[in-house]
Amino acid sequence: MGDGVPRPTTYFAPAERATAEELRRAVAAMGSSPVMAAVLRTFGGILMVLNAERQIVAMNDELLRFLGCTEPESVLGLRPGEAVRCVHAADNPTGGCGTSRFCASCGAAVAIVASQHSGQPAEAECLLTVKANAHEESFEFRVRATPIEVAGEPFTVISLQDIHDVKRKEALESVFFHDVLNTATALRTGERYLSECDEAERPQALEVVGELTERLIQEITEQQELTRLEAGQVEVRASYVSAGQVATIAERFFAGQAVAEGKTLGVRADEVMVHTDPTLLQRALTNLVKNALEATPRGGEVRVACAAEGNRAVFRVWNAAAMPREVAMRVFQRYFTTKGERGRGLGTHGAKLIIERYLGGRVSFTTGEGAGTTFRIELPLGT
Repeated sequence: MGDGVPRPTTYFAPAERATAEELRRAVAAMGSSPVMAAVLRTFGGILMVLNAERQIVAMNDELLRFLGCTEPESVLGLRPGEAVRCVHAADNPTGGCGTSRFCASCGAAVAIVASQHSGQPAEAECLLTVKANAHEESFEFRVRATPIEVAGEPFTVISLQDIHDVKRKEALESVFFHDVLNTATALRTGERYLSECDEAERPQALEVVGELTERLIQEITEQQELTRLEAGQVEVRASYVSAGQVATIAERFFAGQAVAEGKTLGVRADEVMVHTDPTLLQRALTNLVKNALEATPRGGEVRVACAAEGNRAVFRVWNAAAMPREVAMRVFQRYFTTKGERGRGLGTHGAKLIIERYLGGRVSFTTGEGAGTTFRIELPLGT
């Protein structure tokens, strides 16, 4: 995550929860501390205090507002992921929040455990996905864990600062400084060539300039659309569309693009009609195909397939590369990227957002050595 906090190689060991009496004493100790009361009142972001078992024993009003909760008692005794409804909070039923395999890549969990073990403050970025009503929502926080002692007992103060605007700025800067700048530079080169080339070469040069112009428009439009998607401002316009046609358009889209150069993109689609928004489906599928092409070396292959399975249309996007474990656990998180550039992890997040929030479908994947990586889009066929 680029924050200097050591990452564990496995998930955290389960910790016994405090007894009801121990929890009551810890809550009372927090309530009787004037210093802690002042901190909870004056801190601008989300603040919570954990006992040694990583349970919440005090919090500020900002946390309650974030949770949409008016009763502090309903939060006391929960672990942070349980309180905020992290999608992985219950993945390990025997150990609870903080002990699943996903927690090894969670900035909040890592900062908490690092602070408790070292006795020193620890900071990390946390890309958090929570269950919100009928869908999932993403948040980005800077988490700081600070150990303290109250009435002779150890506690950890956890502060969460919202860094969504920072991450969004990084994403836009990365796109505009990298993708848009590269395309604009190529467009300028094409324009110069067009002004100098022979008449016989002019049609081909015009075609290249036209393609670069379309790519530039598309890169800017994609960022605008992602903002609208996350704000719930996109209207779904459903119609019957051929799944094979959607897959074929995706194949044509990458023809001649640098990301597909020297690679094979194969499409096999049954005659399946699906009732959905074809523009949104096209965008989601294109995102997944682009990611697969980026993970594929020259000479490699990406396969796109579609078939009916029961009452659902299923698209599959396959490439031969297996994801590392730490990547597979975070692949749908907003702004997570494997490209070594800050803020550009939008492809899989965008696809999942479109399919699950807007089109009533599901996005999943499998990955493994020898089997490669397959992303799967499932959509109801409709009536």
